[in-house]
Amino acid sequence: MKLRQQLASKSAILFAVRIAGAGTIFLAQAGIARLWGSAQLGEYLIAIATINLLAIVLPLGMQTVGSYFAAEYAAKGDGRGLRAFTKLAYGLILFPGIALAYLAGLIAPLIGETGTHLADLWFPISLMAIGSAVFFVNAGILVGLKRPFVGFFADTIFRPILVVLSLFLAFAIAAPGENIVVLLWGLALSYCVVIFAQSIITVRQLCRLPVDENAPAPDWRRWLYFSLPWIIITLSTDFFFDADLLILANLLSKEQIAVFGVCTRIFVLASYGITAVYAVTMPGMLEDVTKNDMAGLGEKIGDANLLATGLALVLTLIIAIASPLVLSLFGKDFSGGYWPLVILCTSLVVRSAFGPGPLILSARNRPYASLPAVGVGLGTLLLANFILVPLWGLVGAAFAAILSYLCGSMMVWHTTKRITGSDVSIWPALARLVASRA
Repeated sequence: MKLRQQLASKSAILFAVRIAGAGTIFLAQAGIARLWGSAQLGEYLIAIATINLLAIVLPLGMQTVGSYFAAEYAAKGDGRGLRAFTKLAYGLILFPGIALAYLAGLIAPLIGETGTHLADLWFPISLMAIGSAVFFVNAGILVGLKRPFVGFFADTIFRPILVVLSLFLAFAIAAPGENIVVLLWGLALSYCVVIFAQSIITVRQLCRLPVDENAPAPDWRRWLYFSLPWIIITLSTDFFFDADLLILANLLSKEQIAVFGVCTRIFVLASYGITAVYAVTMPGMLEDVTKNDMAGLGEKIGDANLLATGLALVLTLIIAIASPLVLSLFGKDFSGGYWPLVILCTSLVVRSAFGPGPLILSARNRPYASLPAVGVGLGTLLLANFILVPLWGLVGAAFAAILSYLCGSMMVWHTTKRITGSDVSIWPALARLVASRA
């Protein structure tokens, strides 16, 4: 019970901070819709989705395994190994990361009108993506060192403030039609300054770690072996809707993209609670794997799943009640987002109930085992979008997303159970809970 209380307390603090920051960005997006119209908001959301996807790809997935290796090296007292890991992650952002961003900018016009518009914004998009990539690296390492609050503050506190300030700047000085350009430039430049300060904090934390002279030499092949599949895994989970928006950009109008984009941002707002639960418990899980403490690992997974699923149910109910008022902040054109939003939020329950399968597979040296499930999920999304969106519009897009979540989650749960013999879903924890109260 003490572990559950600690998880709930830390997760609640992290959730509250992230909600406050994301809520500020959400209100700024409402301001864009009110000031410049839903089409301009659609353009902004597509640009932000592109930034997020680039930020995952630029470090070749190193940021996604930062928590894992930070926890491992900290447990072993091997500061040298973790510092080498960080240098490689930063280095990959510079090269080939910047080269990848440049090539993506050249390819963007080939995907149609949306790509042409993105190409016109590519310089601020690339700069913001580089800053975000460094943030993800820093945050992953700091979470692994059990400093989640320091890790997330740059994005949860400073980024929302910068979005609001950049919005005011664009409103004050931008010429008609240049609003989004000025907004993105202001945000990109100021955010990179904040990330530079966060990087200094991260480096200082790394310098405090002890050096084990008997530790083996850093193994960059092992780091990349784990990180590369996590590019696809992360894109299909944490940044699922960013990829989805780019797919839908060729199926929906900019106004519809704005409505669906707002629905996905509300969904992401709610999902921060689920992310916070696993962010708090992840270092402990990884330590248990390192020490081969399967009993402790099973208990932590069960407690995290129970808390995350319960929170998902509560958040879905709150959103079903409050979303008409929230959507009205953007204008009457956004009232059609109610049912798509409610449908989307049910996937929070699916995500939590099936547990952290990809994390456990990666910790058990089988990171690539998740990729077939990821492929099934993305394939389902593409197929369902092309079938359901022409029929039902925004509601079809929401059903396509939840079908993708369900198929992918079920398959990765089954894969994890088959390979590790462990059921990482909520069911074992529910069985223990029922048995203890019988």
